[in-house]
Amino acid sequence: MHPSRWKETALAALAGVLLALAMPGFGIWPLAFVGLVPFLFAQGTSARVLPGAVCGAVLFAIDLRWLLTLTRFTPLVILGYLVLVALLALALGLVGALVGASRRRFGVAAAWLLVAPIAWSAFELLRAQGEIGLSFSALYSALHRVPALIQGVSLLGPWALTAAVVFINGALAQLLIRRPRGLLAGAGVAALLATLWWLPLPPAGEAMEVGIVGSDVAQDVKLAGTELATLTPFYLDMGRRAASEGPQLIVFPESILPAFILRDEGLLKAFSDLAREAGSAILFGTGDYMDGEILNRVALLSEAGELVGTYAMMHPVPFGETVPGRRILEALGLATWILRMLPVDLTPGKEYTILDGIGAPICFESTFPAISRRFAEEGATLLVTVTNDAWFDGSSELRAHFAAAVFRAVETRRYVIQAANGGISGIVDPRGRIVAQRVGETVLAGRVEHRSGASAYVRYGELPLLVLFVLLLVGGAAWRRLA
Repeated sequence: MHPSRWKETALAALAGVLLALAMPGFGIWPLAFVGLVPFLFAQGTSARVLPGAVCGAVLFAIDLRWLLTLTRFTPLVILGYLVLVALLALALGLVGALVGASRRRFGVAAAWLLVAPIAWSAFELLRAQGEIGLSFSALYSALHRVPALIQGVSLLGPWALTAAVVFINGALAQLLIRRPRGLLAGAGVAALLATLWWLPLPPAGEAMEVGIVGSDVAQDVKLAGTELATLTPFYLDMGRRAASEGPQLIVFPESILPAFILRDEGLLKAFSDLAREAGSAILFGTGDYMDGEILNRVALLSEAGELVGTYAMMHPVPFGETVPGRRILEALGLATWILRMLPVDLTPGKEYTILDGIGAPICFESTFPAISRRFAEEGATLLVTVTNDAWFDGSSELRAHFAAAVFRAVETRRYVIQAANGGISGIVDPRGRIVAQRVGETVLAGRVEHRSGASAYVRYGELPLLVLFVLLLVGGAAWRRLA
C-alpha cells in the first residue's frame, strides 16, 4: 500500500475510535464534534469507499461490542456481529465516497457543510427502517447527557441533530485548512442548538407518583424457566416495597416471569391482589399466546385489580425474537440452523394500544423514534418502557439503551419511565433531564406528569427535515450557478 494510503487509513480509523469514544458506552461526548475531522481529511477528494468503510468498521466494531456478550448462548453471534459491522461499514463507505466526489466536483464547503451532514443523517435514518432496522450507534446519541443541546429534536427529530454534529465537524475541519468562515458557521449552529433550550413545553397535566421496580435476574435463569416458584414471590415483594411509597402506578420490567401471567388465573390474581392492596395501578411485561401465536405484551391493571388493557410488541428483535426471511433461509437449506437459533417467531402486535394514557414501547422498540412518536400521536400522555437487558450482561448496551429514553422524552415532550431487568431503570423529563436512574435490583420512587399536546416532530415526523434537506441542496446548486 502506498504511504499516503496508509495515512488515509490511519486517519479514518482514528475517526472511528474518536466517534466510538463519544457514544454512550464511553460517554466522552465532546469528541462527537471533532471525531469526524480525521475522516474528512482521509476521504479528501477521493470517491473511494475505503476511508468511510474503515471509519465505520472501527466505529461499529467498538460501539456494538456488547453484541458479543450473547456468545455465551451461541457462538453464531460472532458471525452475525461481523456481518452486521461489515454491512454498516460498507454503507458508511458509500457515504464517504459521496462526500469525496462532492468535494472534487463542488468544493470543500459544499462537501463538508452540506453533503456530509445530509448524507450521514440519511444513512442513520435509512438504517433505522424496516424489520431489520437498527438505531444504535447514531451520532445524536452521544449528546444524551447534554440536554441543553438536544431540544431541537422536538422540532425536526434526532437525525437533524446528527446533521448538526456533522456540520460542526465540517466547520472545524475547514478551520484547519485556513477557512475561518467555516468556524463562524459552526459556532452559529452550536449557538442555535443551545438557543432551542427555551422552546416551550406542552401544558402539564395530572401529576402522578410512580414506583419503578428494577431487577437483576440473570438471563440464563430466565431462559431455564424453572424458577417460577422463586421469582413470583420475589417480584410480588418488590411490588410491595414500591407500594410502601404510596404510588399511583407501579411499573415492573419486561417478561418478569417464565409464565403466561394473563393465562394463569393464580398468577393474575396475585398481581391483581397486589394492585388492590397497594391502591395502585400496575404495569408489567409478560409473554402471551393467542390463536397459536406467541406475543410479547405489556398489561395494565387498575387500582381495583381489573385488567385495563394490553399492548403487544410491534417490532420484535430481529434474530432474537423473530427471524426475518425465515422461509427464504429455510429454502436455502438453513432450516436446522434456524430452528436451533429460534424455533418459533414472536408474532408482532397489530396496533399501538394506549393504556389509560400510557404508551408502552417494549425493550428494543424504545430505540426507534418512530414508535414512541406514534404512541404520542395516538394520544399517549406518558411513555413507559419495560425492558429485559439481562441478555447483555452489564455491558455498554445498558447505557446506549437508556440514552434512547432521553431522546424519546424530548422528541415527544413526554415523561419517560424505564423499568429494566438487568439494566437501567429511571425517569427522564420532557427536556431530556435524567430525574432518576439506578442499575439492577432497585425500587425507585418519583413523580411524573401526564403531558398532552404534540411537538412538531410528533405531528410531522421526518417530513420537515427532508424538505429542509431538499431546499438546502437546491439552494446550494443555485448558489453555485450564480457564483
